[in-house]
Parts: sequence; structure tokens; C-alpha cells
Amino acid sequence: MLRRRKATEGGGEPSPDIADWLAHDDTLSGGYVFTADPQAPLITLSAHITTHSRSFQVSVPPQELPAGQCYLLGGPDEPTCEVVQVEFAVPEPGEPRLIRRAMFDTVVMNHPAGTLVTPITVERPE
Repeated sequence: MLRRRKATEGGGEPSPDIADWLAHDDTLSGGYVFTADPQAPLITLSAHITTHSRSFQVSVPPQELPAGQCYLLGGPDEPTCEVVQVEFAVPEPGEPRLIRRAMFDTVVMNHPAGTLVTPITVERPE
């Protein structure tokens, strides 16, 4: 997913070659590219998380979620969609797995139990 302003924003006709047009106008480029590994194991949320949650439970052992890894909760074909980053892969005993939210211009949302959790890489195009 790459978020860019539409070529027609600001009035006027779009260029015949939008990629070339965007390359010449720095104010129209930006956003992030999220890439998922199609071979990644199926992971789901074990319990719902709310907009105020800073931790989550998933259907795989903690060591399978490395610290610093980004995840897409939900997705384009799901009712919810948000990118988060794991702060601690294996928390202290009895402590929840912490996450960073409201990252990469995605909005903190409520996500029901069973929501897909997809490991992704995040890049910011130049």
C-alpha cells in the first residue's frame, strides 16, 4: 500500500504519465510501502484490543513475534486495518506483550479476537 495524493488534487488536468509527474513534484509523493511475506504463518489475535490497548495476545508463542517487527492487524479485505510494532517479543512473566500504535499514518482502532496479524516490512520511498 502506498499512500499518495491524487494527481488531480489542486485542480488542473493530470499528467499523461502520473509516475513521471509525481517524480517532478516532491509535494505529491510520500507514504509507506507495506510488504507481507506470503509464506508467513497464520497468526490471529487471541483477544480483542481496543483503541486504548498497548498490548495484545496472539495465537502463536511469544518467541515467534520478534521485537521490532511490524505487523498489519486486519487488512484491506478485513473490517479493521492498522500497522503496529512489537516493543518486547517475550515480556516478563505475567506481563502482556507491548506494542507501539498509531504508526506510519495508520489509525489506532478496535480489533476483535480472530483478527489476522500479518508480519510486514515497512519502507518509505525516497
